[in-house]
Amino acid sequence: MTLLYSIMGRKYYYLIFDIILIILSYIFSYIIRFYPNLESGLNFLSIKYFLIFVPSFIISFYFFQIYRIMWTYSNISDVYKLMAANFIGFVIYISSYSLFKFEYSRMIVILSFLSVSISTIFYRIILRDYFSRKRYYETFKDNSHNKDNKGQKEKKILIIGAGEAGRIILAEYKKMGIGRQITGFVDDDKRKIGKIFNGKMIFASTGDVNAVIEKQGINEVIIAMPSADADIINIIVNTIKKENILIPIKTVPPIRELIDKDHLTVSLRNVTIADLIGREEFRIDSRVIEEKFSRKVILITGAGGSIGSEICKQLLKFKIRKIICIGRGEFSIYSLIKTLNGYLTYMDEKPELIYKIIDIKDFNLLNKTFQEHMPNVVFHAAAHKHVPLMEFNEIEAIQNNVLGTWNVLELSRKYNVDEFILISTDKAVNPANIMGATKRLGELITGYFSKYHGLKTAIVRFGNVLGSRGSVIPLFREQIESGGPVTITHPDITRFFMSIPEASLLVINAAAYSRGGDIFILDMGKQFKVIDIAVRLIELYGLRPNEDIEIVYTGLRPGEKMFEELYYNIDSLSKTENSKIFMLTSDSVYLEKDDVEKFINEEIHTIMNLNQLQIRKMIVRFIPGYTYDEITCNDIDSCSRLVN
Repeated sequence: MTLLYSIMGRKYYYLIFDIILIILSYIFSYIIRFYPNLESGLNFLSIKYFLIFVPSFIISFYFFQIYRIMWTYSNISDVYKLMAANFIGFVIYISSYSLFKFEYSRMIVILSFLSVSISTIFYRIILRDYFSRKRYYETFKDNSHNKDNKGQKEKKILIIGAGEAGRIILAEYKKMGIGRQITGFVDDDKRKIGKIFNGKMIFASTGDVNAVIEKQGINEVIIAMPSADADIINIIVNTIKKENILIPIKTVPPIRELIDKDHLTVSLRNVTIADLIGREEFRIDSRVIEEKFSRKVILITGAGGSIGSEICKQLLKFKIRKIICIGRGEFSIYSLIKTLNGYLTYMDEKPELIYKIIDIKDFNLLNKTFQEHMPNVVFHAAAHKHVPLMEFNEIEAIQNNVLGTWNVLELSRKYNVDEFILISTDKAVNPANIMGATKRLGELITGYFSKYHGLKTAIVRFGNVLGSRGSVIPLFREQIESGGPVTITHPDITRFFMSIPEASLLVINAAAYSRGGDIFILDMGKQFKVIDIAVRLIELYGLRPNEDIEIVYTGLRPGEKMFEELYYNIDSLSKTENSKIFMLTSDSVYLEKDDVEKFINEEIHTIMNLNQLQIRKMIVRFIPGYTYDEITCNDIDSCSRLVN
């Protein structure tokens, strides 16, 4: 196969191999027809027959562009095309005999056609399978899938859902050479129970999953039900966790969140709270997104963060020419590289990916990147988002969230970017904390560039994102894993919770709708009580709230709201073509030109000399709705109270 791989690079490999197979097929058919008296039909081996037989099929293959297909990445539609090419080749073959009035043997004609069809399809399938296995092995030969790992128990995996997703996962495990790890399936379709599904038994319904786990010695479960809602996932997880607390449960994301629906193993992840609380179905307008961003060069700041990295990943769906991923965290960008490379493995048409370690406060380094790559679109996701931390790091919050945003906007204007999209937050509405106030200032200076410099901008606001670094979920996980207690500031505090992929896809969709100067609001659904999220997460670990894990209320922190707001006036909302995306019609993001320029060019550079109260009073001049407490953070105890 190594020799074949080296030959694969030669331009005429398939052509030469097809010619050889076509010749051999004719000879094989002749032998079948005249055996054992092979001499009796030697006239049928005349060169004139080969001069008709071989070109008939080769001409047809060229007409159907068979030699332009990447057979190492082929699919069933390519096989159908090759079958059609063989049939048309056969028609040309027969027609040529009639045209030149050659004597021919009907058995040779039929057998040679069948032989050519089978052989030209079969060897391509074999090659595709070989290189597919090779790619999978190279991608997944890490420790978790290495069958030679010493000291590790062999996995015995049960797949819940004997449908298309389950079939794909099983097929991918087989391609990786670890198909034996899949023990079998469970499925609620009673007609399937007891049947063999691609070589694996369907043992029982999901209600009997624990009996199957015990009897078969299962040590990992995969829920292969991308269309299942949160209620179904909850029932399955709770059923398993009641008797098998420590067993890992993985799932595939919803169909809408998948980068490649034909390769599910790379998307497998642990069941998360997002799977358990669920949200309504949403759609994205893929046509509009592709029309807007296809073949574009897109720059993303904060690319190593939760939203930025997901935007990078989701953009892979839309035939982007180049993505420039900017982040200041070395490890986060390294993690992004590994993630995106995993998805690129399955893409025929790969975008160019550029990774840059840059702090957005560094104008010169940013300028060099803009100058080198000339982006068409900028998604600005970089920001400090941790509310309590920013309450006593006001200077850094302003320099990063305001001055850093100015830098990206100024360079977008300078290099004629087609569109700039600011990722904003619900906390920018009636801000009660420094983080929210600085994000509102970011909105205001974005409006300044739209109004006074003609830069096409869009602002997209949304609330809490499940699993992001600033989210309460990672904190709850740490607290549960350390034995508790789980701390909540108030029993009635509520928050929106949207999954990272959903937020990112809707941000991209909103940006595609923008005409310039727009503010978009994502439909966050209903607000959940944080206590309810904590309880479900504890139960996800197979534990009991206030028995195994204590829940403690600590009191509201400075700058913390009881509930979230996404707009100032509900009457200012208007619908877009996507029911999950709204546009604001009267939420002003404009300041006087002189005020903005004075603040950026003069005042912001004096904040080093201001105390906390003076900084807040400076902000209030621009954001009258901003409210604050005259707090101090002069000792480690008060700092700790703010953060925890």
